[in-house]
Amino acid sequence: MRKELNILKFDSPNEVWFEFIFQNRQGIYSGKKYDAVYGPVANDDVYQTFALYEANVLTKEQTLEALKIKKLYDQITFASEQSLSYLTYIGSINTLEV
Repeated sequence: MRKELNILKFDSPNEVWFEFIFQNRQGIYSGKKYDAVYGPVANDDVYQTFALYEANVLTKEQTLEALKIKKLYDQITFASEQSLSYLTYIGSINTLEV
């Protein structure tokens, strides 16, 4: 029987999400390890906003406000072999032919 997964879920780009993304982006995250993380995607557009924060152009508050007006999509990251064991490959589609 599989053990229960340890999942971190972010409902919105709040300060806790910000710190988690920022610390992981910097390679300095030392908090709890999760099997999966679910929440707003930190895509290229979000990273540009983070870059302004890193360059001290924006404060944390300004960065969070700027992120709240962006259209953010949710993603799930499988961060452990345990979480990946729940996935089953069904098939693929060549999108170039569609």
